[in-house]
Amino acid sequence: MQILLEYISRNYMTLILLAGMIVILFANSETKIEGVEYIRAILALVFLLTLCNYAEYWCDLYQKPIWILYVKAAISYIISPLMILLELYLVAPVKHRILLSLPFAVNAAVSLIDLSGTNLIYGYSKTHSFLSGPLNCIPALAVCFYVLLLLIYSLRFLGDGDRSKGLIIIFMSLTTVFTVYLEYTDFVTDHTTEVAAAEILIYYFYLAAIHQNKVQEQLYNRELELGKNRQELEQSKVQLLLAQIQPHFIYNSLMALQSKCMDNPEVYKGIQDFGKYLRSNFTAMTNNDLIPFTDELKSIRAYVSLERLNYRDRMRVEYDIEIDQFMVPALSVEPLVENAIRYGIGTYQRGGLVQVIVRDEPDCIEIEVRDDRSGGYRLTKQQKKRKSIGLANVRLRLKATDMGTLTLTQDEDGTSAVIRLKYVEVREEELKEEEDHEDADNYD
Repeated sequence: MQILLEYISRNYMTLILLAGMIVILFANSETKIEGVEYIRAILALVFLLTLCNYAEYWCDLYQKPIWILYVKAAISYIISPLMILLELYLVAPVKHRILLSLPFAVNAAVSLIDLSGTNLIYGYSKTHSFLSGPLNCIPALAVCFYVLLLLIYSLRFLGDGDRSKGLIIIFMSLTTVFTVYLEYTDFVTDHTTEVAAAEILIYYFYLAAIHQNKVQEQLYNRELELGKNRQELEQSKVQLLLAQIQPHFIYNSLMALQSKCMDNPEVYKGIQDFGKYLRSNFTAMTNNDLIPFTDELKSIRAYVSLERLNYRDRMRVEYDIEIDQFMVPALSVEPLVENAIRYGIGTYQRGGLVQVIVRDEPDCIEIEVRDDRSGGYRLTKQQKKRKSIGLANVRLRLKATDMGTLTLTQDEDGTSAVIRLKYVEVREEELKEEEDHEDADNYD
């Protein structure tokens, strides 16, 4: 029991992340998300690595036989490049897998040979001191080779217009390199497994989001083809709910990561805004009722705050709100702001201005999202497709709730998206729910 408690204590955060991922994979077992088999394999390797790390501590503490350290070292040196290789298979369309496996195979062979005490890569003295061999660079070279390939593929994705995937892979690669370097210089210790588990968690969120977008697109196409009414649309959204990752685990994970960033206000605030943004999106996916515009505005401000981390002074957002006490379909305005930032001003080096304008007109509420650039003329084919999906979802929500219309105007001076809504007054119970949400946000 003492050994188990020591093991859990030394690997607590990693085990929490692994347990959470297992729960999510089990909960979404019926959802066919591409690449899940590689995620399962990587999670198993991370868990095995935690056992190896504890084995070294246990062997040193209790003066166990030295062969345990040799076995631990061999497994660790084999696992490290294998994890990066599996990440490469997960994120990139690798064709020549046998050829790419050669660096891993060479590293594994030499690591296993050292079990006999040849000390080519590693060895141990009788006092359990680590001895570096003449070929100790082989595991590092294998890891660097696969990380370099990840970076090459990420640049290719960025060049093809797949910005989100490219940035995520760059993040995974750089965090791996920085962690290995910082641990090598003894600046930080025992964080490799935590970082690996967090990277897989982040990439799974990305895969789930891609799957979710595909389901949304399928739902919209089905609506256009079959002309379903609102009741049939709500029934078909059950398919979308199957693709949802578990929100409670995401919030808890974000809070755990946020607690580690108390000394970095910008990162702390960014994680907090991301949590608010996720909460509003999960709520919209699971609730087809109208929401107060003030709730939609909170989601917009959280998203803008996150994008400001990327665009900095290149992005300016102005709000001109004449009236805010009315109801809107959830996620009917926020996607327009996303499009204005990502595909309007975001395609220009100098950035630009996005305006959110709300007017109380005699016969409707008019909401305009305007950018001062004409990004539509600079978009890749894939970016145009994603932008059209966002606009299509807004139109679908307006149609399903019979609340209003969306008009899009684009020229060389910029793009203007205008929603004209029926006026629906905010009810008393909606105000109470809004106050409860504010209390929850303040608690976070």
